Parts: sequence; C-alpha cells; structure tokens
Amino acid sequence: MEKKSGSLCLIKADFREDISGIGELLERKYKVGVVREQLKTGDYIIHGEIVVERKTSLDFVRSLIDGRIFRQAANMKRFFDSAFFIVEGNNLYNTGIDIHPHAVKGALVSIALRWQIPVLFSENTGETALFLWLVANQKVTAYNELSVRPGRRPKRLYKKQLYILQGFPQVGPKLAGELLSHFGSVEAVITASEEDLTEVKGLGKKKAGQIKKLVSN
Repeated sequence: MEKKSGSLCLIKADFREDISGIGELLERKYKVGVVREQLKTGDYIIHGEIVVERKTSLDFVRSLIDGRIFRQAANMKRFFDSAFFIVEGNNLYNTGIDIHPHAVKGALVSIALRWQIPVLFSENTGETALFLWLVANQKVTAYNELSVRPGRRPKRLYKKQLYILQGFPQVGPKLAGELLSHFGSVEAVITASEEDLTEVKGLGKKKAGQIKKLVSN
C-alpha cells in the first residue's frame, strides 16, 4: 500500500491501473492522495463510497462478449451504493471486433436501467483523471452541506471533515485538526481567504496559497 505523505487518501486505485498513469496524474496535477492496492471490486474507489470501473472501448466490447461487464455491474451495486463506468476512447462502435453497434448500445441501456449505473465517456487518460477528481470534489461538496445543517450532527461527521481536509496539499492530521478548530467547518476553510488561512497555527503562506489554488480553480 502506498500513501502520499502529508495527505490522507481520497482515492484508492487498483495497482494494475498504474500502467495507465492516472494515479500519477491525480497526485501530480490534482494533488489527490492515492492508495494503490488490489481491489476486489472496480478500478477506483472514491472516499470509500463510490466505485468506478474504467474500461477502454476495446475492453468494454470484450467484456460485453464474455459477459464480464454484467458481472462487474452486479458486484458494483452489491457492495457500493454509488457506482459508474468510465469508457475511454472514441471508437466504441468501431473497435475492430465483429459486433453489431446495436449490441453495444443495448449493453449501455441495460447497465443504465437494470443496474442504474451511469456510463461516462472519456477521450483519454487525462480526461479520466479529471472525471475522478471532479467526482471526488462533488463528494466534498456533499460533506460540506452536512456540516452546515442544523440539529444533531452524525457521530462520524467530524472524522469525515478531517478526512476531507487531509486531502488538501501538505495538510496532515494535525493541521487538519487545527483548520477545523479554527474555522468550524470544511465550508469555512474552503471559502476562507489566503490571509485568513495563514492565521492557523502551522499553516504558512505557501501552504495557504496551495489550498486556495486547489479550491478556486
């Protein structure tokens, strides 16, 4: 298992996906903590709750022919409430395999209706990495909405908030606690100015700038 220092994992990636370079892109370009391990279901797991199966156009068609695609869809829905496929490439209906386009379209309809799993289409690994990052950030937004609701907070909310903050550049467990103690919520951290961020113990101007750059772009 591998973890980037200074941040807690937001995305787990099956180690066999390393060859795609997507994990490296997530770490380098989007500053997302990535843990690599052998996953039993899917290729990526976001925030421990959303499972993603990535396929090239060719692999999608091959998995349709051997029935693997439907077994994978069933397992994804069995173990996770949220799931989606990413199909990478622009040649889904022209992969060189002798299969009628209607069969491919029928599989897409079946995945969407029977298992209620969305299928996203990506041009390349760069766009796939972007999709994963966007989904991770959408999940952060959902957590923020929880943090500002009135009434009794879920017991695990504080841990979830720390988990989110540790996904920011150079933010470890201690600094995440300082941020949450100072601002009171993840939303307040995200909307804080760079100057306000520097008031937090252990958070200098450089780190504050990195955080603002991540949440503002």
